[in-house]
Amino acid sequence: MRQQHITQRSLASEIGLSFQLLNAKLHGRANYTSRDLVRIADFFDVSVDFLLGRSDYAKPLEVA
Repeated sequence: MRQQHITQRSLASEIGLSFQLLNAKLHGRANYTSRDLVRIADFFDVSVDFLLGRSDYAKPLEVA
């Protein structure tokens, strides 16, 4: 969010969550659903694995 200068309010609006719920999720007071993760990954154009720290690559590598 910092790199792309996105506020919590604008991200919440874009992915269909209330600001309060997104804030709770970001601060560990509520759990993410798989749907949340997919929407966030789509918004930032990265893979869910990248969001979860399971990959150093924002996009999956293409195999020729």
